[in-house]
Amino acid sequence: MADDAAALAQRLQQWADGKATLKEVRGYSDEELYSIARTGYYFFYQGKVAEARTVFQGLYAINPMDAYFAKALGVVEMAAGNPAGAVAAYDVAIKIAPQDAAAYLGRAEVKLLQGQKAQALDDLRRAQQFSAPESPESSKVSAMLQALSKK
Repeated sequence: MADDAAALAQRLQQWADGKATLKEVRGYSDEELYSIARTGYYFFYQGKVAEARTVFQGLYAINPMDAYFAKALGVVEMAAGNPAGAVAAYDVAIKIAPQDAAAYLGRAEVKLLQGQKAQALDDLRRAQQFSAPESPESSKVSAMLQALSKK
């Protein structure tokens, strides 16, 4: 029992020092966290944006090194009417995974809605650079770039 308490105290200290995530402290598996993410996804698609936001904020707090949770939080923040929060979440996702086309695409969408066309175009070009040719992101990026070039 004392060994368990000492190990937990050590993991908590590592977390406090910024050397571990809550995922590591609590011993959560990726499978467990992605199962929770599915619940957030279902909330979102049922129009329960506040509940989805809570789920993805929690997942991001537990594992801030997972770009998927940051991107999902970006989507939910935008749906909740918080474009600054959405951009911040996409910024984190890009920092974690700098070649993630979906993160650049999501941030571009938010920036377009904020009237920041030049910045959105930069992000769309990056998304194009990193997206696989036949991916859904690639098609969407191409369509958006084509539409923006006509304006």
